[in-house]
Amino acid sequence: MKDTNTQSIEIPDQMLRGWQQTVDLIAELSAIPASLIMRIHPHEIEVFASSQTEGNPYEQHEMAELGNGLYCETVVNTCAELLVADALADPDWDNNPDIKLGMISYCGLPLNWPDETPFGTICMLDSRENRYSPRSRQLLERFQSSIEADLATLYQQRKLEHANEKLEQRVRQRTQQLERLNQQLCREIDHRTSIERTLAYNREFDALTGIANRFSLVDYLTHQLQRHTDGDAAEETAVLYIGVRNFKSINDSYGYVVGDKVLLEIASRLCKSLAAEHFVARTTGDEFAVVISAEAVTDQALQLQQQLFQALAPVISIYGHGISLLLNAGVAVAPSDSDDAAALIQKASAAMSASKEQEQSCCLYNAGTLSAIEDRYQLETHLVDALKNHQMALHYQPLICTRTKQVLGAEALLRWHHPELGNIPPDRFIPLAERNGQIIEIGNFVLRQAIEQAVQWQAMARFPLRIAINISPVQFRDGQLVGHIQQLLQCYRLDPELLELEITEGVLLQAEHQAEQRLLELRRLGLRVSLDDFGTGYSSLSYLQRYAFDTLKIDRSFISNLENSARDKELVRGILAFARSLNLHVVAEGVETPAQDHFLAAEQCECGQGYLYGKPMPAAQFTAQFLSCGPEDLAG
Repeated sequence: MKDTNTQSIEIPDQMLRGWQQTVDLIAELSAIPASLIMRIHPHEIEVFASSQTEGNPYEQHEMAELGNGLYCETVVNTCAELLVADALADPDWDNNPDIKLGMISYCGLPLNWPDETPFGTICMLDSRENRYSPRSRQLLERFQSSIEADLATLYQQRKLEHANEKLEQRVRQRTQQLERLNQQLCREIDHRTSIERTLAYNREFDALTGIANRFSLVDYLTHQLQRHTDGDAAEETAVLYIGVRNFKSINDSYGYVVGDKVLLEIASRLCKSLAAEHFVARTTGDEFAVVISAEAVTDQALQLQQQLFQALAPVISIYGHGISLLLNAGVAVAPSDSDDAAALIQKASAAMSASKEQEQSCCLYNAGTLSAIEDRYQLETHLVDALKNHQMALHYQPLICTRTKQVLGAEALLRWHHPELGNIPPDRFIPLAERNGQIIEIGNFVLRQAIEQAVQWQAMARFPLRIAINISPVQFRDGQLVGHIQQLLQCYRLDPELLELEITEGVLLQAEHQAEQRLLELRRLGLRVSLDDFGTGYSSLSYLQRYAFDTLKIDRSFISNLENSARDKELVRGILAFARSLNLHVVAEGVETPAQDHFLAAEQCECGQGYLYGKPMPAAQFTAQFLSCGPEDLAG
């Protein structure tokens, strides 16, 4: 398969001048009026070089259509020498246009590119009968070889240019394979110095942000630690490791183009905020590291972490989107934590992961950090098979009318019991499932089980009994969520009004630009949507203005101290009055004492949830306790 378009190859002026001298020399030595080099085109043939001799009727660049019986066309078609001593004596050439120009004898040889596609011919023509001497034909053959050598040079040059273009494209698209590409480039183009410089740059610097990469970080840190070992430096060295906790959400919500621009802005802000003695690198994806050398380096690292977080706090505006960053950091110090560069970076990364687990902005590495990370990895391993091994089940906590004490519904809460690890709290495994993507499968399991249970209870109850289900931020962003819920409602024939989805401010914060459309789609199904943990976020009121909710769930932090805090009482009264003005239902979470229940009933809070009414329990226990008794049994 030919991949080089020989028609597009241009003949350099210097080479063409040499060809002109060739045809002039052939005409002179053979004593003929015309010697030509012809170039074939798809529909025409061109006089490419024409001897400057008396009696030559052919002008350079003159074109003739193919298919009219030209001598040169015959040579190209047969790819062989053609010798016509006298065309007038041969009826096969009666219609040859060359005869009309007076050229009745011809001797020509084909000129081919190295891939055997024709370039044209080199030929001699005479206005009289001429059988062309062996000497003349031998001369023509020699010049044929010379010109084909020139064509081979041009052809190889074009192939090399074509190969270079493809290689450069692959370098741009596959920077992560630069090392392998470098070897290939070296084999094919030894003298491509510009490519070599590019490869050298990308070995040390991050291709996207332009700051140092992990390779340079390890190299720099190794040098710094060696100075300490050699006694050349009195300071300690620390690695401050920074990760963007919501970067996957940013990529999923806005796309990778916006994600790349976010990384560029992070790198820019870090560089502007750091002093010359600090070394910053992008280690991977959404993670960055800063090397600090100073006395009392731990304090310096923690102070620097606060400064950098302040620099990264302002909203990043890209394509009209306002993007806020959720950050975590970890610190490891040499030589106390490690005197090996790679190990020190790994421990700083572990400390950063620990800060996510502990919901802190920054953690110092300590002996328990790595152990905690290993425990998390073990938990992740068990989590993969938890559903398949039937270790997960739903428990249900009652939603109680504060006035009549009748059960109004239940909140479905996921529980995981592992045969070796025992009962594992949701706040330990739900974040893991969100990080590894398993939350979609788990969330679908919860939806199916809860809806199926709601249908069973509805058949037993003499009144509407609603079921409430928590939706995680990752599940909320899933484009298949609405369709999946619709299929479940149709499959189990549950009235959509009996299904309530609970979302937190974190859902809206991480997918704000999608939230309005997603909530609209859910409400079109006819189900209810509640804002969970109301009052704990920064923007709860603004979310109520922007999005349509059916229910507010007052966070337990406002309920737990009602008996001792006049301020909390006023806050709850304010929330209830605000909800009534918006025609919203209200559920008070964390009700644990009769006094709290009495206050909520007096303030017309219609629904309560908490240990006073019942702890989360299996479906069978919920059925026996709440669907087989009357309201008077719940009041006590």
